[in-house]
Amino acid sequence: MLPTQTPPWLAPPPVAKQQSPQVRPERPLLSEHYAPRVLPALLGTGDLTSLFLLNVFWVTNVTPLAAGGTASFTYWLIGGMLFFIPCSLVLAQLAALFPSAGGIYAWTAHAFGSRWAFFVGICAWLPGVLSIVNAAAAFVSCLQALNPSWLAASWQQGLAIGGVLAFTSILSCQRTRRVQHVLNAAAVLMGVATLLIGVSAVIWLAGGHSSATTFTNAATWRVVPFGAQTNVALLGSVVLALMGSDMPLAMGAEITNRRAIPRHLAWGTLLTLGGYLLFTFALLVVQGANAAASTVNPLLLVITTVDRVFGSAGGNVMALCLLFYFLMIPVALNVCFARLFLVTALDGRISVWFAKLNSNRVPTYALLTQVGIAAVFAAILYLLVPQVGLFGNPAIFTSEAYNVLGASLLLVWAISFMFPFLDVAALYLRNRRIFRKLCVIPLPLLAVSVVGGTLLCGTTIGITLFNSFIPTLIPDATWWYVVGGITLIWLTICAIGSMVTNSQATWEQMAEIGGRP
Repeated sequence: MLPTQTPPWLAPPPVAKQQSPQVRPERPLLSEHYAPRVLPALLGTGDLTSLFLLNVFWVTNVTPLAAGGTASFTYWLIGGMLFFIPCSLVLAQLAALFPSAGGIYAWTAHAFGSRWAFFVGICAWLPGVLSIVNAAAAFVSCLQALNPSWLAASWQQGLAIGGVLAFTSILSCQRTRRVQHVLNAAAVLMGVATLLIGVSAVIWLAGGHSSATTFTNAATWRVVPFGAQTNVALLGSVVLALMGSDMPLAMGAEITNRRAIPRHLAWGTLLTLGGYLLFTFALLVVQGANAAASTVNPLLLVITTVDRVFGSAGGNVMALCLLFYFLMIPVALNVCFARLFLVTALDGRISVWFAKLNSNRVPTYALLTQVGIAAVFAAILYLLVPQVGLFGNPAIFTSEAYNVLGASLLLVWAISFMFPFLDVAALYLRNRRIFRKLCVIPLPLLAVSVVGGTLLCGTTIGITLFNSFIPTLIPDATWWYVVGGITLIWLTICAIGSMVTNSQATWEQMAEIGGRP
């Protein structure tokens, strides 16, 4: 448990060797000084790379891209060059300036102040926590790929997701080093799966089979921004698939060597982008764009791709790798996002209750609260909604609700993801001389990264808002105001949550001061 003699917000912060005096927030971040004292430093380059992959590299994102044909490669390269790589460069610079716990929350606090930081932190935290449900649902989809008759009913899927969440809560509360060993094993198995599907495509072509997709037609590689054949929605899918790379840095207080930060960003960026390209290529070679567009279960398409080449044994190996990987994604998300809970509690922005540690020196209450929120969301979506007959076909309504809520949360996440780019610009403008002295990325490259990343985030917001994920159920004309309205509700919840939790924390501080002799 945390020491109870002096609350962290009352303790005078010591002078931090790593904090530069030119970019102090409106209120000192006590979490920057306190978190390293109570959290063990044990994460190296390999650990951070595994967390990077588990946060970003979801092969379920490949199927909608493969449905776009060879144009998907054009969009992968655009998203990679103008968003993903610039994002890694910006994160490396921010972590060099402030290598502290909290990641985006701490950076925004130094750039724009604590209030903006807390709002941005909530906007990043809420979609991330609910992504735990998406990862658990992907685990269920993988089970269904092994046997389509398994978990056919919504309530069965809901119970299975509940089981995954229960497992997540138990494992997340163990020692960080022990949990990280398991997460590293999942990343290794994902590497095996990536190698397996890449070899499958090569053997398929070497065995005399023709490719299911023609790669020599230059017209199919083009970006088509307008008209009936527009494919610009693929850009939104790419950028959204590449979000989340900042979350391992929320565990900044637990990193053993600061050189691990740029190293893991380089390896994570390379492996993620390369893996996405390899999976897309294999699906297009063996299955084709039409198969990807018509698939209901994206993981089934991936498994059958390997099954066609190596038979059922190869397909089973792929399925087991994917099963374990998606079982570990909720754990990785829970561990990373709990650090946002921890640092905001230490800074007195929310109740200190969320900063309490167990005997394993992990924030138990933050971890369990996140799983509880995810469980409520899953119960509503998979158990309650299908039983209510007021919305027509329950299965169709569940799909509509899932996609609308998912799109609106992704918009909130995209808004928060613009802030690392804005943070760098604000910190540079505040004190250019000292920023140049501490700069680890060449300024021209950093400037291009800030402009390109901000524009791509904004473009993604527009694309997601005006292009329906399920046009056959919700047309574009209806999609934009439904999703836009839900997004405004989420942002309002974030704003109200900021005020309510801050008031609770202020009351606790006043009560603690009043109780002191």
